[in-house]
Amino acid sequence: MRLRLQKYIAQAGICSRRAAEELIKAGRVSNQSGRIAQIGDSIVPGVDRVFVDGKPVDTKAQQYVIYHKPPKVVCSRKDTHGRRTLYDDLPEQLQHLFYAGRLDFLSEGLLILTNDGDFKQRLTHPGFCIEKQYHVWVRGLSSHAAFHRDALSGIREGGDLLRAKRVSFIGQQKGLTQLEIILTEGKYREIRRMVHASGGKVIRLLRLRVGDIGLSGLKPSKWRTFHSQELQFVNQLLQQSSNRL
Repeated sequence: MRLRLQKYIAQAGICSRRAAEELIKAGRVSNQSGRIAQIGDSIVPGVDRVFVDGKPVDTKAQQYVIYHKPPKVVCSRKDTHGRRTLYDDLPEQLQHLFYAGRLDFLSEGLLILTNDGDFKQRLTHPGFCIEKQYHVWVRGLSSHAAFHRDALSGIREGGDLLRAKRVSFIGQQKGLTQLEIILTEGKYREIRRMVHASGGKVIRLLRLRVGDIGLSGLKPSKWRTFHSQELQFVNQLLQQSSNRL
């Protein structure tokens, strides 16, 4: 069965289909005879060979993994400061996976890893409005009501409009306020910036859910593959129109 070249590249985990089209347009994709690929080309997997920047593209079965990132672990393959990275917790057979939506150094919780470029792009693109659920422990907010109002209407910070879909008060203990915050965009350090702009400081930030994928009791530093219901979420997301990209 023939497969569109950009889809083949995306299934190999190189990048999304849209980004693969840009690679083809830039003349960076070729076949085994050295011919530069064109938009509209298709290949027969297992028969034709494809190269990106001169390196062979090898497809693997699509993999989807949940990882519980502890605090003080870097979302990177290597760290110039010698800090522990998430890949230190993964076995060799998962080292090729890439993460979809990073967590900063001090944040913890759910990370999704995959070699499916289309799924990664749809999961992280704001056009698909995928919910991300966080529990956040905060110190120093002068008014919970004011933060709730401002976070829902939008907080201007650093040239960005930072906005939550939902903010819920969970409780207060030992001087810390615990909130549940739902985002659908995921701008850089969005929750920390919203809290800081409101006069508070995030003490702990835990991501519990992305879309229909939940942490569900997975212990820190541990990982597991998606179960059948989570794979249904993958299929549903991939079936949505790419016009949102």
